[in-house]
Amino acid sequence: MGLREAHQHHLPEITRRPALCRANDPSFPNPAGKRGVELLYRVGDLKRWARKRPRAAVGTTDLD
Repeated sequence: MGLREAHQHHLPEITRRPALCRANDPSFPNPAGKRGVELLYRVGDLKRWARKRPRAAVGTTDLD
């Protein structure tokens, strides 16, 4: 599943664009394949990554 589709249907709580996460987060899952130029990911891998993401402390201005 592509990042845009995963973001829209499975990970709406992620506020940053998933492509930025992929570029800046070393713990982001590796792609499982390609469809044209689009990288494909396993939904379970993306959900696991989202659960393990650090959260901002309460009261901070960090929105992501």
